[in-house]
Amino acid sequence: MIEIEELRKSYNGQRALDGFSLRVEEGELFGLVGPNGAGKTTLIKILATLLPADGGRARVAGYDVAAAPRAVKPLIGYLPDVPGLYQDMRVSEFLEFFADAFRLPRLRKRAVVERALEGSGLSERRAAFVETLSLGLKQRLLLAKTLLHEPRVLLLDEPATGLDPLARIELREHLKALNRDGVTIFISSHILSDLEDICSRVALIANGRNAADVKGRTVLTLQEAVPPRVICEIEVAGEAEGAARLAGEFAGARLLEHAGNRLRVEIAGGPEQAAALLRHLVGSGVAVVRFDSRGPGLEERYREAFGGPRP
Repeated sequence: MIEIEELRKSYNGQRALDGFSLRVEEGELFGLVGPNGAGKTTLIKILATLLPADGGRARVAGYDVAAAPRAVKPLIGYLPDVPGLYQDMRVSEFLEFFADAFRLPRLRKRAVVERALEGSGLSERRAAFVETLSLGLKQRLLLAKTLLHEPRVLLLDEPATGLDPLARIELREHLKALNRDGVTIFISSHILSDLEDICSRVALIANGRNAADVKGRTVLTLQEAVPPRVICEIEVAGEAEGAARLAGEFAGARLLEHAGNRLRVEIAGGPEQAAALLRHLVGSGVAVVRFDSRGPGLEERYREAFGGPRP
């Protein structure tokens, strides 16, 4: 669905993209992560036909974005990282304006706008001015606008920035529902937990090039059948000195953090070994209050690839 081959782009001699390549299959909900300045926004703008590349090739649904932009534009819905809003319009007027911009037939426009209002939960706010909406409702409106022409591909650049936790949950559920309906979604975000919840795969980018994790993988699969290791987050009653010592002595375990009554332990061997660690701690007299085990999360894998603190 999205094919990117050796894409290059420079601004005033500064490379933003330096030979980046990627393939996103039809029907995927695919993430893109990397440090600030890695080239994510430039890449998405090129796919959206808003920015010409200096070299390489990008295709959407088989159409070259540079050679056939008029064929690409009806297929995509693009939500930029800093979207514009006409604050002095009413909600329904805003959607009607973009329905006209998408050149939807007049007879179809009313039904499309009504469906967008209902789908975004804004039916009761149709007469409200855009400027009166909360940030979360504005993001709902922007996504509704982006979907008016029923695109096959969504290109989303940091769509959850500034949203509160509830609004982020609603956005994630909306994107998962769209993906179940067959929409291919390509999303860039620094909120790794959101990507981990919704994406099947995530690509790494740095300095405009494909980046790799410690195992040389430039694309991470997030739903692996058997995690190669497990992170255990443990909380005990009282100080965790004894629990930390016992965990450190357990075969295949490595103490990652220890502070107060909490510790984090990495253990090889999957969930069975995590259960064995819990039995070892309890059998040794440790009062375990909480024990959560999971496969290596996207944050850990991000830090392995790029180093430094969490983004």
